[in-house]
Amino acid sequence: MTAALLRLVAGRAPLGFAVCGPRGELLAMNRTLAELFGVTTGEVAAIHALGRTPEARAALATALSMRTLDATAWRWKMLHEGSSGAPEELALTDGRVLERSCIASAGPATIAAFYRDVSLRRRNHAELAARASQQAALAVLGELAMSAEEVEPLLHAACASIAEVLEADAAAVWDQPEGRVTIVAGAGIQKGPLDGASPAAALGFRTAAEVALFGCERRVLGAYARDERAFSADEVRFLETAASLLSTALARRRAEEEVIDREREGRAVFEAALDAMLVFDDDGVIRDANAAAGTLLGTTPAALVGRSIDTLVPVAHDRLPAGPGGPSPLREAQVTGPDGRAHPVELAVLAAIHPGRQLAVMRDIAERKRLHARLAFEDRLVSTGTLAAGVAHELNNPLAYVNANVAFLAERLERVRELLARTPGLSPEDADLTVQLAEAARDARAGAERMRGVIRDLETFSRASDEPSGAVDLRPVIECCVKRAWTEIGHRARLVKDLPELPPVRGDEARLKQVFLNVLVNAAQAIREGGVAENEIAIRARRDGARVVVEIRDTGCGIAPEHLQRVFDPFFTTKAPGAGIGLGLSICHHIVTGLGGEISVEPAARGTLVRVALPAAERAGRSAAPPAPAPPPAGRGPRRLGDAEPLVGTGLARALRGEHDVTFVSSARAALERIEGGAPFDLVLTDLLMPGMSGVDLYRALGRRDPRLARRVIFLTGGAFTPAARAFLATEPVPCVEKPFELDAIRGVLARRLAELSAA
Repeated sequence: MTAALLRLVAGRAPLGFAVCGPRGELLAMNRTLAELFGVTTGEVAAIHALGRTPEARAALATALSMRTLDATAWRWKMLHEGSSGAPEELALTDGRVLERSCIASAGPATIAAFYRDVSLRRRNHAELAARASQQAALAVLGELAMSAEEVEPLLHAACASIAEVLEADAAAVWDQPEGRVTIVAGAGIQKGPLDGASPAAALGFRTAAEVALFGCERRVLGAYARDERAFSADEVRFLETAASLLSTALARRRAEEEVIDREREGRAVFEAALDAMLVFDDDGVIRDANAAAGTLLGTTPAALVGRSIDTLVPVAHDRLPAGPGGPSPLREAQVTGPDGRAHPVELAVLAAIHPGRQLAVMRDIAERKRLHARLAFEDRLVSTGTLAAGVAHELNNPLAYVNANVAFLAERLERVRELLARTPGLSPEDADLTVQLAEAARDARAGAERMRGVIRDLETFSRASDEPSGAVDLRPVIECCVKRAWTEIGHRARLVKDLPELPPVRGDEARLKQVFLNVLVNAAQAIREGGVAENEIAIRARRDGARVVVEIRDTGCGIAPEHLQRVFDPFFTTKAPGAGIGLGLSICHHIVTGLGGEISVEPAARGTLVRVALPAAERAGRSAAPPAPAPPPAGRGPRRLGDAEPLVGTGLARALRGEHDVTFVSSARAALERIEGGAPFDLVLTDLLMPGMSGVDLYRALGRRDPRLARRVIFLTGGAFTPAARAFLATEPVPCVEKPFELDAIRGVLARRLAELSAA
């Protein structure tokens, strides 16, 4: 070996080397070579024992190649080694990797082979390559996570990338809803439910690396291998980073979905709101409007966008606070509606709902104002009804004693006429005087009777509407309504009536009068004034099966076809402003349908036809004619009268004194004191309602003293009963005579009561 070769060998130490001669003999080898390959001391001694021979070289080649993964190939190379400039790597059976290079010495036939351990370098290189691959995969996954619109494709792409980078057999995202594994997305695994605690247990994978997705309850990302292998710390970190990216993407997607859902909800609320809403910018330009705003302002929401809000409703946007806050105080404003008229609205403005955006909320309060006006009107009606009831009650008392006294005068005038007829020397003028006085008395009674009818009509209209319904005869109801409406009808049209004998209907008299009076007034007001000869209002009634139908037809202006569907809507009216508020037919419809009937409005050949159909109420049986007043019993038993109005008592006492012994007292307490003092009375006539002690109190006090005394009571009443009085009369079998009364009616009640008491 030359000196140059020895220097080279020394410079390469501690590399392992072997030098071969031109005939293939082994010239030299160092200890490092044996250590690198793991050649034992005995094997080294056996090689040295062969000397510098080709056999020694063959023995060395055999010993070294047996430590490599491809022994046959490497033994051939070691026996035929030449000068090759490119180093080669040997994979040893223990997992290490050696690098081999050959050079020629100064003598061209001498070859030196050098070996060094490059396992660490190779491992570092592989780790760097793997990290680079993982970083590249994470970069791609991060871009996908930021741009993906759908979650599932992102998860599938992530699983495919993880399986490729980690050289795994499968990768999957799975969760456990209700304790069962379900594959959400995967590569190498089918999506769907599995039987098992995890994909590894269910599908037989021997190795698995799994991490949880942050913020996703029971959701896991995993990589799986069918063979035994160890996932490195870098690979686990890669899996964790991928899981973090997916978690961030899922959280972002959830946040976006929440924002979208809230945006949709807010938009739905905005569009469906019953209040008008306008979104405008700091310059007052409308940027958005809902459907209610279009309806209120008589246009489309799109047509409002771009307009100045100040031209529609003043909102004083220049004085709104700059920051967000609560709504401005409610105030009233005026907007122009689709009908061209100003509509009152309630306005509130919310500042800074978004940067540079304000919200104006408007509520149409025209109907509320109409309702308030209607309530005020109804309150006046209630007051008027109460006043009418009070007036009727107050008129009943004087009318009662007027009737009694006129009847008394008429009866006594007949007696006077008989006496004068027997008087000799009476002039014809004096004889005729009694006739004139009798006629005057009859006329006065006729006027009083007419006044009584008016008062009873007032009582009917002022009566509470919650009274129970019963059988009502329509003819007197309609006649009464005609009288009440005649001031409207008389100077507009002729009245035609066709009201045959009809069965009663089931209903309430006061409410039915309200219906027909309203219809008649409407019919009259549809006809111009002064056209009596050309116009008529016809009222016809007929029976139609189990119903009674009343038709009221007028020859007025009629109703437009487009308005027929709305005539029963509250506050709808075709009358001029101020002539009506549109509640009459709505109330009629409510009353008639509440009684089980039907009401309709139809166009007629000329004018309008209103048809009211009501269920008939069959009579319990043909009522017999009222019995004639029974004659007073023989004898003149004591009777007692008690009334809060002295003239009623004195007038009645005067009229009855020829038939009965009458004692009059002006209070129930005075009557009770007399009875308790032992004064005997056959009958007690008392007013139902009196100041202090009422007739009801007197009746109950007599019942406590002796029930037989209570049976002797007869009530007189001027109407306008209280609920307590109505309840009392409904439960107690006490005769009751309504003021103003006729003397014959009083005499009949007294006779029948005395007969009943005598029979008992």
